[in-house]
Amino acid sequence: MRHQHRFSRSRGADEGFFAGHGRPSLHALWHAIGRHQEHRGGGRGGHFGGGGPGGFGGDGDGFPRGRKFSSDDLQLLLLSMIDAQPSHGYELIKALETRSNGFYSPSPGMVYPALTYLEELGYVTVQLQGNRKRYELSEAGREYLAANRDRVELMLAKLAHIARKMDSVRRAFAGEEPADISEGGWLPELNEARRTLKHALLRRDNAPAAEQRRIAAILMRAAHEIEGEGNPGSDEGSSEPTA
Repeated sequence: MRHQHRFSRSRGADEGFFAGHGRPSLHALWHAIGRHQEHRGGGRGGHFGGGGPGGFGGDGDGFPRGRKFSSDDLQLLLLSMIDAQPSHGYELIKALETRSNGFYSPSPGMVYPALTYLEELGYVTVQLQGNRKRYELSEAGREYLAANRDRVELMLAKLAHIARKMDSVRRAFAGEEPADISEGGWLPELNEARRTLKHALLRRDNAPAAEQRRIAAILMRAAHEIEGEGNPGSDEGSSEPTA
């Protein structure tokens, strides 16, 4: 049986910015990141990349508040973790928490039913070690993971992106210097380019179909070039209809 679930908020998040042991609560950091982006010129498009489609497995670039983390997404992430290192359920929970820099730590009530489902599908095998189960990827699991590799890599990239955002805000509130760009993250000029593109698209919200197709072709060519595939050479969208 598959389950849909929402991001869990840290306990005590509504009690103020610092929730226990003097550390910022994740809920408060979430809102702080949104304010941080606004001050940098990102506008009020929502937390972690705007109010458009998003979530971990969606097509957006961030994590809008309330966006569901689907059971399929979690299953793929677990398979990826197990592929890297056969693990117990608790170790998988901690691995996801580490990858997101504390932003997402799924509960046992989310992870263990997902692992049971993967076992029923034959995607993982189980070795009993005392009263604990150690999960390993089966051949069927490897094939399923390979078939969904692009989707998994996108989710892992988003986890790494939000982990850097979490670190950036924590450093700011601790009065520490920002992380060096060599540690990951986007340069200011890349952020500016993203904002410029977003604003250009918003200004063409009511463009006719022909203009939308032209824009789509431009964006697809850019995406191919970013991925290092070069210009696909398609003639689609080569005309320049007026809006």
